[in-house]
Amino acid sequence: MPTNVRLGLVPSFRFTWTPWTQQMRDETLAVMAATRGVEVVVPSPSTDGRADAGAGITPYGAVQTLDQAEAVAGYFAQQKIDGLVICPTDFGDERSACKVAELLQVPTLLLATKEPPAPPSASLERVSDSYCGTLSIAAGLLRRRIAFHYAGLYFPTEPELAADLDAFARAVAVAKGLRNARIGHVGTRPAAFETVAYDEIAMARKFGQTVVPVNLEDIVDDAKAMADDDPKVRAVIADIRQTIPHITVADDYLLKAAKLETALLAFAEENRIVAMGVQCWPTVFRTLGISLCAIYGRLTQQHLLTACETDVLGAVSMLVSDLAAMGETVPHFIDWTIRHREDPNCLLAWHCGNAPPCLARTPGERALRSRANMTGELPVEPGDHMAGLAQFQLKPGPVTICRLVEYEGEWKMLIAAGEIVPSDETLAGTWAWVRVPDHDRLYRVLVEEGFIHHASMAHGDHVQALMLACKFLGIRPVRVG
Repeated sequence: MPTNVRLGLVPSFRFTWTPWTQQMRDETLAVMAATRGVEVVVPSPSTDGRADAGAGITPYGAVQTLDQAEAVAGYFAQQKIDGLVICPTDFGDERSACKVAELLQVPTLLLATKEPPAPPSASLERVSDSYCGTLSIAAGLLRRRIAFHYAGLYFPTEPELAADLDAFARAVAVAKGLRNARIGHVGTRPAAFETVAYDEIAMARKFGQTVVPVNLEDIVDDAKAMADDDPKVRAVIADIRQTIPHITVADDYLLKAAKLETALLAFAEENRIVAMGVQCWPTVFRTLGISLCAIYGRLTQQHLLTACETDVLGAVSMLVSDLAAMGETVPHFIDWTIRHREDPNCLLAWHCGNAPPCLARTPGERALRSRANMTGELPVEPGDHMAGLAQFQLKPGPVTICRLVEYEGEWKMLIAAGEIVPSDETLAGTWAWVRVPDHDRLYRVLVEEGFIHHASMAHGDHVQALMLACKFLGIRPVRVG
Protein backbone atom coordinates (compact mmCIF):
# COMPACT_ATOMS: atom_id res chain seq x y z
CA MET A 1 0.00 0.00 0.00
CA PRO A 2 1.68 3.25 -1.06
CA THR A 3 1.80 4.96 2.32
CA ASN A 4 3.52 8.24 3.08
CA VAL A 5 4.34 9.12 6.65
CA ARG A 6 4.88 12.47 8.30
CA LEU A 7 7.89 12.62 10.58
CA GLY A 8 8.46 15.52 12.92
CA LEU A 9 12.09 16.57 13.49
CA VAL A 10 13.12 17.90 16.91
CA PRO A 11 16.57 19.51 16.68
CA SER A 12 17.44 19.69 20.38
CA PHE A 13 20.11 21.95 21.84
CA ARG A 14 21.17 22.90 25.37
CA PHE A 15 23.66 25.72 25.28
CA THR A 16 23.94 28.31 22.50
CA TRP A 17 23.05 28.02 18.83
CA THR A 18 26.24 27.69 16.82
CA PRO A 19 27.28 26.99 13.24
CA TRP A 20 27.73 23.35 14.33
CA THR A 21 24.17 22.96 15.67
CA GLN A 22 22.86 24.61 12.50
CA GLN A 23 24.86 22.15 10.40
CA MET A 24 23.48 19.16 12.34
CA ARG A 25 19.91 20.45 11.90
CA ASP A 26 20.36 21.06 8.19
CA GLU A 27 22.06 17.74 7.43
CA THR A 28 19.55 15.70 9.45
CA LEU A 29 16.68 17.48 7.73
CA ALA A 30 18.22 16.75 4.32
CA VAL A 31 18.61 13.01 4.90
CA MET A 32 15.07 12.77 6.29
CA ALA A 33 13.68 14.60 3.27
CA ALA A 34 15.49 12.14 0.97
CA THR A 35 13.92 9.11 2.69
CA ARG A 36 11.35 7.28 0.57
CA GLY A 37 7.75 8.01 1.51
CA VAL A 38 8.63 10.62 4.15
CA GLU A 39 7.26 14.12 4.52
CA VAL A 40 9.26 16.08 7.09
CA VAL A 41 7.68 18.55 9.48
CA VAL A 42 10.08 20.82 11.39
CA PRO A 43 9.67 24.16 13.18
CA SER A 44 10.84 27.16 11.19
CA PRO A 45 13.24 29.72 12.67
CA SER A 46 11.40 32.72 14.11
CA THR A 47 12.61 36.20 13.31
CA ASP A 48 11.75 37.65 16.72
CA GLY A 49 12.68 34.86 19.11
CA ARG A 50 9.09 33.66 19.61
CA ALA A 51 7.80 30.11 19.83
CA ASP A 52 4.33 29.78 18.31
CA ALA A 53 2.41 26.55 17.68
CA GLY A 54 0.07 28.07 15.11
CA ALA A 55 2.89 29.51 13.06
CA GLY A 56 5.18 26.54 13.60
CA ILE A 57 8.10 28.67 14.69
CA THR A 58 10.76 28.60 17.42
CA PRO A 59 14.11 30.34 17.84
CA TYR A 60 16.48 28.75 15.30
CA GLY A 61 13.80 26.22 14.31
CA ALA A 62 14.90 24.03 17.22
CA VAL A 63 13.88 23.14 20.79
CA GLN A 64 15.65 24.26 23.95
CA THR A 65 12.98 25.02 26.58
CA LEU A 66 9.73 23.53 27.87
CA ASP A 67 7.72 26.38 26.38
CA GLN A 68 9.29 25.73 23.00
CA ALA A 69 8.58 22.02 23.40
CA GLU A 70 4.89 22.66 24.01
CA ALA A 71 4.73 24.96 20.99
CA VAL A 72 6.41 22.38 18.76
CA ALA A 73 4.20 19.56 20.05
CA GLY A 74 1.15 21.68 19.30
CA TYR A 75 2.41 22.41 15.81
CA PHE A 76 3.18 18.75 15.16
CA ALA A 77 -0.28 17.77 16.41
CA GLN A 78 -1.85 20.24 13.97
CA GLN A 79 0.26 18.73 11.18
CA LYS A 80 -0.80 15.21 12.24
CA ILE A 81 2.67 13.74 12.33
CA ASP A 82 2.98 9.95 12.50
CA GLY A 83 6.46 9.68 14.05
CA LEU A 84 9.13 11.74 15.76
CA VAL A 85 12.88 12.07 15.22
CA ILE A 86 14.89 13.59 18.07
CA CYS A 87 18.37 14.83 17.14
CA PRO A 88 20.60 16.36 19.84
CA THR A 89 22.61 18.85 17.82
CA ASP A 90 24.86 19.45 20.84
CA PHE A 91 24.36 18.00 24.34
CA GLY A 92 20.63 18.48 23.79
CA ASP A 93 18.00 19.43 26.33
CA GLU A 94 16.47 16.31 27.84
CA ARG A 95 13.39 17.88 29.41
CA SER A 96 12.14 19.69 26.31
CA ALA A 97 12.98 16.86 23.89
CA CYS A 98 11.17 14.33 26.07
CA LYS A 99 8.23 16.69 26.57
CA VAL A 100 7.55 16.75 22.81
CA ALA A 101 7.53 12.93 22.73
CA GLU A 102 5.42 12.76 25.89
CA LEU A 103 2.74 15.07 24.50
CA LEU A 104 2.52 13.35 21.11
CA GLN A 105 2.85 9.63 22.01
CA VAL A 106 3.97 8.55 18.53
CA PRO A 107 6.79 6.21 17.44
CA THR A 108 10.08 7.93 18.20
CA LEU A 109 13.61 7.65 16.81
CA LEU A 110 16.57 9.01 18.77
CA LEU A 111 19.98 9.53 17.24
CA ALA A 112 23.28 10.85 18.57
CA THR A 113 25.65 12.99 16.53
CA LYS A 114 29.36 12.38 16.49
CA GLU A 115 31.89 14.80 17.96
CA PRO A 116 33.77 16.98 15.46
CA PRO A 117 37.40 17.97 15.99
CA ALA A 118 37.98 20.27 18.98
CA PRO A 119 38.48 23.93 18.16
CA PRO A 120 41.97 25.41 18.59
CA SER A 121 41.03 27.46 21.65
CA ALA A 122 42.46 27.93 25.12
CA SER A 123 39.33 26.50 26.73
CA LEU A 124 39.81 23.01 25.21
CA GLU A 125 36.01 22.69 25.22
CA ARG A 126 34.10 20.13 23.15
CA VAL A 127 31.92 21.29 20.27
CA SER A 128 28.99 18.91 20.56
CA ASP A 129 28.76 16.55 23.56
CA SER A 130 25.81 14.77 21.91
CA TYR A 131 27.43 11.47 22.93
CA CYS A 132 26.79 12.36 26.56
CA GLY A 133 23.50 14.23 26.22
CA THR A 134 21.76 11.51 24.24
CA LEU A 135 22.00 9.27 27.31
CA SER A 136 19.97 11.80 29.28
CA ILE A 137 17.27 12.03 26.62
CA ALA A 138 17.08 8.23 26.38
CA ALA A 139 16.67 7.95 30.15
CA GLY A 140 13.88 10.52 30.03
CA LEU A 141 12.03 8.61 27.33
CA LEU A 142 12.33 5.39 29.32
CA ARG A 143 11.04 7.06 32.49
CA ARG A 144 7.99 8.16 30.54
CA ARG A 145 7.53 4.67 29.06
CA ILE A 146 7.79 6.02 25.53
CA ALA A 147 8.78 3.31 23.04
CA PHE A 148 11.71 4.58 21.00
CA HIS A 149 14.37 3.27 18.66
CA TYR A 150 17.96 4.37 19.09
CA ALA A 151 19.37 4.76 15.59
CA GLY A 152 23.04 5.14 16.42
CA LEU A 153 25.93 7.57 16.73
CA TYR A 154 26.35 9.22 13.34
CA PHE A 155 27.32 12.23 11.40
CA PRO A 156 23.99 12.74 9.59
CA THR A 157 25.62 12.36 6.17
CA GLU A 158 26.75 8.79 6.91
CA PRO A 159 24.75 6.11 5.02
CA GLU A 160 23.91 4.20 8.21
CA LEU A 161 21.52 6.96 9.26
CA ALA A 162 19.73 6.84 5.93
CA ALA A 163 19.22 3.09 6.36
CA ASP A 164 17.91 3.53 9.90
CA LEU A 165 15.52 6.27 8.81
CA ASP A 166 14.23 4.05 6.01
CA ALA A 167 13.47 1.21 8.43
CA PHE A 168 11.92 3.64 10.91
CA ALA A 169 9.68 5.18 8.25
CA ARG A 170 8.46 1.73 7.22
CA ALA A 171 7.79 0.79 10.84
CA VAL A 172 5.83 4.00 11.32
CA ALA A 173 3.83 3.16 8.19
CA VAL A 174 2.94 -0.23 9.68
CA ALA A 175 1.93 1.28 13.03
CA LYS A 176 -0.10 3.98 11.32
CA GLY A 177 -1.81 1.63 8.87
CA LEU A 178 -2.75 -1.08 11.36
CA ARG A 179 -4.42 1.29 13.80
CA ASN A 180 -8.13 1.78 13.15
CA ALA A 181 -8.03 -0.24 9.93
CA ARG A 182 -11.26 -1.73 8.61
CA ILE A 183 -10.90 -5.41 7.77
CA GLY A 184 -13.40 -7.31 5.65
CA HIS A 185 -14.73 -10.76 6.58
CA VAL A 186 -16.44 -12.18 3.50
CA GLY A 187 -18.25 -15.47 4.00
CA THR A 188 -17.67 -18.17 6.58
CA ARG A 189 -14.44 -20.05 7.23
CA PRO A 190 -14.03 -23.63 6.00
CA ALA A 191 -15.53 -25.93 8.61
CA ALA A 192 -12.29 -27.89 9.04
CA PHE A 193 -10.11 -24.79 9.40
CA GLU A 194 -10.23 -23.92 13.08
CA THR A 195 -6.75 -22.51 12.47
CA VAL A 196 -8.16 -19.33 10.91
CA ALA A 197 -10.46 -18.57 13.82
CA TYR A 198 -9.77 -15.20 15.45
CA ASP A 199 -11.03 -12.76 18.08
CA GLU A 200 -12.28 -9.53 16.54
CA ILE A 201 -12.70 -7.95 19.98
CA ALA A 202 -8.99 -8.53 20.60
CA MET A 203 -8.32 -6.75 17.29
CA ALA A 204 -10.47 -3.82 18.39
CA ARG A 205 -8.74 -3.57 21.75
CA LYS A 206 -5.21 -3.86 20.40
CA PHE A 207 -5.38 -1.88 17.18
CA GLY A 208 -8.75 -0.15 17.20
CA GLN A 209 -9.65 -2.20 14.14
CA THR A 210 -13.18 -2.88 12.97
CA VAL A 211 -14.17 -6.09 11.23
CA VAL A 212 -16.86 -5.59 8.57
CA PRO A 213 -18.62 -8.89 7.80
CA VAL A 214 -20.70 -9.73 4.75
CA ASN A 215 -22.31 -12.89 3.42
CA LEU A 216 -20.47 -14.18 0.36
CA GLU A 217 -23.78 -14.96 -1.33
CA ASP A 218 -24.72 -11.28 -1.06
CA ILE A 219 -21.55 -10.39 -2.96
CA VAL A 220 -22.34 -13.07 -5.54
CA ASP A 221 -25.86 -11.67 -5.94
CA ASP A 222 -24.39 -8.21 -6.53
CA ALA A 223 -22.10 -9.69 -9.18
CA LYS A 224 -24.92 -11.54 -10.93
CA ALA A 225 -26.99 -8.36 -11.06
CA MET A 226 -24.36 -6.56 -13.15
CA ALA A 227 -24.94 -6.17 -16.86
CA ASP A 228 -22.63 -8.08 -19.16
CA ASP A 229 -21.70 -4.81 -20.87
CA ASP A 230 -21.07 -2.87 -17.67
CA PRO A 231 -17.99 -0.71 -18.44
CA LYS A 232 -16.24 -1.72 -15.20
CA VAL A 233 -16.77 -5.41 -16.00
CA ARG A 234 -15.53 -5.04 -19.56
CA ALA A 235 -12.46 -3.15 -18.31
CA VAL A 236 -11.55 -6.04 -15.99
CA ILE A 237 -11.90 -8.58 -18.81
CA ALA A 238 -9.73 -6.45 -21.09
CA ASP A 239 -7.07 -6.12 -18.39
CA ILE A 240 -6.99 -9.89 -17.81
CA ARG A 241 -6.55 -10.55 -21.52
CA GLN A 242 -3.84 -7.90 -21.78
CA THR A 243 -1.78 -9.05 -18.78
CA ILE A 244 -2.13 -12.85 -18.94
CA PRO A 245 -0.60 -14.34 -22.11
CA HIS A 246 -1.73 -17.94 -21.50
CA ILE A 247 -5.46 -18.33 -20.85
CA THR A 248 -7.01 -21.79 -20.91
CA VAL A 249 -10.38 -21.01 -19.37
CA ALA A 250 -13.63 -20.29 -21.18
CA ASP A 251 -15.14 -16.84 -21.77
CA ASP A 252 -17.91 -17.54 -19.26
CA TYR A 253 -15.27 -17.64 -16.52
CA LEU A 254 -13.87 -14.26 -17.55
CA LEU A 255 -17.30 -12.65 -17.40
CA LYS A 256 -18.19 -14.13 -14.01
CA ALA A 257 -14.79 -13.38 -12.55
CA ALA A 258 -14.87 -9.77 -13.76
CA LYS A 259 -18.27 -9.25 -12.18
CA LEU A 260 -17.21 -10.77 -8.86
CA GLU A 261 -13.98 -8.73 -8.77
CA THR A 262 -16.03 -5.60 -9.40
CA ALA A 263 -18.49 -6.51 -6.65
CA LEU A 264 -15.73 -7.17 -4.11
CA LEU A 265 -14.07 -3.86 -4.97
CA ALA A 266 -17.40 -2.06 -4.53
CA PHE A 267 -17.90 -3.68 -1.10
CA ALA A 268 -14.41 -2.62 -0.05
CA GLU A 269 -14.76 0.92 -1.35
CA GLU A 270 -18.16 1.43 0.26
CA ASN A 271 -16.84 0.29 3.65
CA ARG A 272 -13.28 1.71 3.32
CA ILE A 273 -11.79 -1.76 3.76
CA VAL A 274 -8.03 -2.16 3.27
CA ALA A 275 -7.68 -5.94 3.72
CA MET A 276 -10.07 -8.87 3.84
CA GLY A 277 -10.32 -12.59 4.35
CA VAL A 278 -12.65 -14.18 1.81
CA GLN A 279 -14.30 -17.57 1.64
CA CYS A 280 -13.11 -19.32 -1.49
CA TRP A 281 -14.76 -22.74 -1.27
CA PRO A 282 -17.11 -24.52 -1.54
CA THR A 283 -20.05 -22.08 -1.69
CA VAL A 284 -18.87 -20.12 -4.69
CA PHE A 285 -18.55 -23.27 -6.77
CA ARG A 286 -22.31 -23.70 -6.41
CA THR A 287 -23.43 -20.07 -6.50
CA LEU A 288 -21.23 -18.76 -9.32
CA GLY A 289 -19.51 -21.80 -10.80
CA ILE A 290 -15.91 -20.58 -10.73
CA SER A 291 -12.79 -20.62 -8.54
CA LEU A 292 -11.67 -17.36 -6.94
CA CYS A 293 -7.89 -17.72 -6.59
CA ALA A 294 -6.79 -15.51 -9.47
CA ILE A 295 -9.25 -12.79 -8.43
CA TYR A 296 -7.52 -12.55 -5.05
CA GLY A 297 -4.16 -11.90 -6.68
CA ARG A 298 -5.65 -9.17 -8.85
CA LEU A 299 -7.26 -7.51 -5.82
CA THR A 300 -4.03 -7.70 -3.84
CA GLN A 301 -2.17 -6.11 -6.74
CA GLN A 302 -4.57 -3.17 -6.35
CA HIS A 303 -3.58 -3.03 -2.66
CA LEU A 304 -6.88 -4.51 -1.50
CA LEU A 305 -5.07 -7.24 0.44
CA THR A 306 -7.07 -10.45 0.05
CA ALA A 307 -6.43 -13.63 2.04
CA CYS A 308 -7.81 -17.04 1.14
CA GLU A 309 -10.02 -19.33 3.22
CA THR A 310 -11.46 -16.46 5.29
CA ASP A 311 -8.17 -16.00 7.14
CA VAL A 312 -8.81 -12.56 8.61
CA LEU A 313 -5.57 -12.41 10.62
CA GLY A 314 -3.83 -13.59 7.48
CA ALA A 315 -5.25 -10.52 5.75
CA VAL A 316 -3.95 -8.33 8.58
CA SER A 317 -0.53 -9.99 8.13
CA MET A 318 -0.69 -9.08 4.43
CA LEU A 319 -1.49 -5.51 5.46
CA VAL A 320 1.67 -5.51 7.61
CA SER A 321 3.76 -6.66 4.63
CA ASP A 322 2.17 -4.17 2.28
CA LEU A 323 2.66 -1.23 4.62
CA ALA A 324 6.30 -2.12 5.29
CA ALA A 325 6.95 -2.27 1.53
CA MET A 326 5.60 1.30 1.12
CA GLY A 327 4.47 0.67 -2.44
CA GLU A 328 7.64 -1.02 -3.70
CA THR A 329 5.92 -4.41 -4.01
CA VAL A 330 2.80 -6.30 -2.95
CA PRO A 331 2.65 -9.42 -0.79
CA HIS A 332 1.77 -12.99 -1.67
CA PHE A 333 -0.52 -14.89 0.71
CA ILE A 334 1.29 -18.21 1.01
CA ASP A 335 0.82 -21.64 2.48
CA TRP A 336 3.79 -23.33 4.14
CA THR A 337 3.56 -26.42 1.96
CA ILE A 338 6.48 -28.88 1.79
CA ARG A 339 10.19 -29.09 2.39
CA HIS A 340 12.36 -29.52 -0.68
CA ARG A 341 13.21 -33.15 -1.29
CA GLU A 342 16.93 -32.46 -1.84
CA ASP A 343 17.71 -29.09 -0.27
CA PRO A 344 16.86 -29.27 3.47
CA ASN A 345 16.79 -25.48 3.85
CA CYS A 346 14.30 -24.90 1.03
CA LEU A 347 10.54 -24.83 1.49
CA LEU A 348 7.70 -24.39 -0.97
CA ALA A 349 5.84 -21.10 -0.48
CA TRP A 350 2.68 -21.77 -2.46
CA HIS A 351 -1.00 -21.29 -2.82
CA CYS A 352 -3.61 -22.50 -5.25
CA GLY A 353 -3.16 -19.60 -7.67
CA ASN A 354 -3.61 -16.33 -5.82
CA ALA A 355 -0.35 -14.38 -6.32
CA PRO A 356 -0.54 -10.92 -7.88
CA PRO A 357 0.46 -11.11 -11.58
CA CYS A 358 3.17 -8.48 -11.05
CA LEU A 359 5.12 -11.01 -8.94
CA ALA A 360 5.60 -13.46 -11.83
CA ARG A 361 9.20 -14.33 -12.67
CA THR A 362 8.59 -13.10 -16.18
CA PRO A 363 5.37 -11.64 -17.66
CA GLY A 364 5.46 -14.28 -20.38
CA GLU A 365 5.02 -17.07 -17.83
CA ARG A 366 1.69 -15.83 -16.50
CA ALA A 367 -1.13 -18.29 -17.08
CA LEU A 368 -4.79 -18.58 -16.12
CA ARG A 369 -5.85 -22.19 -15.72
CA SER A 370 -8.42 -24.63 -14.40
CA ARG A 371 -7.49 -26.74 -11.40
CA ALA A 372 -8.14 -29.82 -13.55
CA ASN A 373 -5.94 -28.57 -16.40
CA MET A 374 -2.87 -26.87 -14.95
CA THR A 375 -0.72 -27.88 -17.92
CA GLY A 376 -3.15 -26.21 -20.31
CA GLU A 377 -3.19 -29.21 -22.63
CA LEU A 378 -6.86 -30.23 -22.26
CA PRO A 379 -9.79 -28.73 -24.17
CA VAL A 380 -11.30 -25.59 -22.61
CA GLU A 381 -14.73 -26.30 -21.15
CA PRO A 382 -17.40 -23.69 -20.36
CA GLY A 383 -19.09 -24.07 -16.98
CA ASP A 384 -15.91 -25.40 -15.32
CA HIS A 385 -16.21 -24.49 -11.63
CA MET A 386 -12.50 -25.26 -11.17
CA ALA A 387 -11.49 -22.53 -13.64
CA GLY A 388 -9.75 -19.48 -12.18
CA LEU A 389 -6.26 -20.25 -10.87
CA ALA A 390 -3.24 -18.20 -11.75
CA GLN A 391 -0.15 -20.25 -12.51
CA PHE A 392 3.43 -18.99 -12.48
CA GLN A 393 6.68 -19.06 -10.56
CA LEU A 394 7.46 -15.98 -8.45
CA LYS A 395 10.45 -13.82 -9.29
CA PRO A 396 13.65 -14.60 -7.34
CA GLY A 397 15.24 -12.46 -4.68
CA PRO A 398 15.23 -11.75 -0.93
CA VAL A 399 11.87 -12.02 0.82
CA THR A 400 10.47 -11.36 4.27
CA ILE A 401 7.74 -13.61 5.64
CA CYS A 402 5.48 -12.53 8.47
CA ARG A 403 2.47 -13.85 10.34
CA LEU A 404 0.44 -12.18 13.08
CA VAL A 405 -1.34 -14.34 15.67
CA GLU A 406 -3.08 -13.81 18.99
CA TYR A 407 -3.38 -16.30 21.84
CA GLU A 408 -5.15 -15.37 25.08
CA GLY A 409 -4.49 -11.68 24.64
CA GLU A 410 -0.84 -11.96 23.60
CA TRP A 411 -0.04 -10.72 20.12
CA LYS A 412 3.07 -11.97 18.39
CA MET A 413 4.52 -11.74 14.92
CA LEU A 414 6.68 -14.20 13.06
CA ILE A 415 9.41 -12.38 11.12
CA ALA A 416 11.48 -14.65 8.88
CA ALA A 417 14.03 -13.84 6.19
CA GLY A 418 14.66 -15.97 3.12
CA GLU A 419 15.42 -15.88 -0.57
CA ILE A 420 13.44 -17.17 -3.52
CA VAL A 421 15.65 -19.39 -5.67
CA PRO A 422 14.66 -20.01 -9.30
CA SER A 423 13.64 -23.46 -10.40
CA ASP A 424 13.27 -25.31 -13.69
CA GLU A 425 10.19 -27.15 -12.40
CA THR A 426 6.62 -26.50 -13.45
CA LEU A 427 4.22 -26.62 -10.51
CA ALA A 428 0.53 -25.89 -10.10
CA GLY A 429 -0.64 -22.56 -8.74
CA THR A 430 1.59 -19.64 -7.82
CA TRP A 431 4.73 -20.71 -6.05
CA ALA A 432 8.37 -20.27 -5.12
CA TRP A 433 11.10 -22.32 -3.51
CA VAL A 434 12.36 -20.23 -0.61
CA ARG A 435 15.74 -20.94 0.95
CA VAL A 436 16.06 -20.02 4.63
CA PRO A 437 19.16 -20.09 6.86
CA ASP A 438 17.90 -22.88 9.12
CA HIS A 439 14.73 -24.65 8.08
CA ASP A 440 14.66 -26.95 11.12
CA ARG A 441 14.69 -23.99 13.48
CA LEU A 442 12.06 -22.13 11.45
CA TYR A 443 9.71 -25.10 11.38
CA ARG A 444 10.18 -25.70 15.11
CA VAL A 445 9.26 -22.08 15.78
CA LEU A 446 6.15 -22.40 13.63
CA VAL A 447 5.06 -25.48 15.56
CA GLU A 448 5.94 -24.38 19.08
CA GLU A 449 4.74 -20.78 18.76
CA GLY A 450 1.44 -21.67 17.08
CA PHE A 451 1.98 -19.92 13.74
CA ILE A 452 -0.47 -21.56 11.39
CA HIS A 453 0.02 -22.79 7.81
CA HIS A 454 -0.72 -19.38 6.25
CA ALA A 455 1.65 -16.40 6.08
CA SER A 456 2.37 -13.25 4.10
CA MET A 457 5.51 -13.04 1.97
CA ALA A 458 6.89 -9.85 0.41
CA HIS A 459 9.98 -9.26 -1.69
CA GLY A 460 12.70 -7.27 0.03
CA ASP A 461 14.35 -7.20 3.44
CA HIS A 462 11.83 -5.74 5.86
CA VAL A 463 13.07 -7.48 9.01
CA GLN A 464 14.29 -4.37 10.83
CA ALA A 465 11.17 -2.41 9.92
CA LEU A 466 8.92 -5.18 11.26
CA MET A 467 10.97 -5.53 14.44
CA LEU A 468 10.56 -1.80 15.07
CA ALA A 469 6.85 -1.92 14.25
CA CYS A 470 6.42 -4.64 16.87
CA LYS A 471 8.17 -2.41 19.44
CA PHE A 472 5.88 0.52 18.70
CA LEU A 473 2.71 -1.61 18.65
CA GLY A 474 3.44 -3.75 21.70
CA ILE A 475 3.66 -7.00 19.72
CA ARG A 476 6.13 -9.73 20.66
CA PRO A 477 8.40 -10.31 17.65
CA VAL A 478 9.50 -13.88 16.91
CA ARG A 479 12.44 -13.51 14.57
CA VAL A 480 13.92 -16.37 12.60
CA GLY A 481 16.85 -15.93 10.20
